[in-house]
Amino acid sequence: MGVAVLFGIIVILAGVGIALAVRTKNSASSFPHPSELSGESRSTLRPLRQAVEGFEQALKSNKSVDASQILGNQAKESVQQTLREATKMMSNRDLLVGLARRLSNQGGDNSAPLEAIERIDRNIAEATKAVDSLTLKITQAALVENNEIPEIESDLPELINRLQNVSQSFDEVNQNLNEDNFS
Repeated sequence: MGVAVLFGIIVILAGVGIALAVRTKNSASSFPHPSELSGESRSTLRPLRQAVEGFEQALKSNKSVDASQILGNQAKESVQQTLREATKMMSNRDLLVGLARRLSNQGGDNSAPLEAIERIDRNIAEATKAVDSLTLKITQAALVENNEIPEIESDLPELINRLQNVSQSFDEVNQNLNEDNFS
């Protein structure tokens, strides 16, 4: 009985590893559409999608503001890339959730996939905060230029770097998922 369970776990891990590798290779040029994600993943990703939409709206609404012009395409591209990477991570998260459930049902150790899921969720939350901070800075800068509120010290370059670091972290998590394959 123990050998059969161990063999089943090995087969499942190999299958998930192959699925992750194929999915990553196929998704290098395309990212999954949100409709391809589970409801739980869409729900986890929704705050980031809303933050990105809010950021883009703040840029559009405040085109003449210096902060918006300075950030412009650089920050917008970073924000959009972060959302694309996050969407790809959520696809991998769905695979990890399925793996964790199967391992749990078979009495196996599901701690590795659960830890990876928690790491993905933390990265999504951090990315959402970074995008919201950029949006807030642009909105504050617009209000300052219009003499509506007192000037607030700007840390826009730091926020952009933080967002780029979060995006890089997404890429590293995806690489680790593909390298480890939880075997």
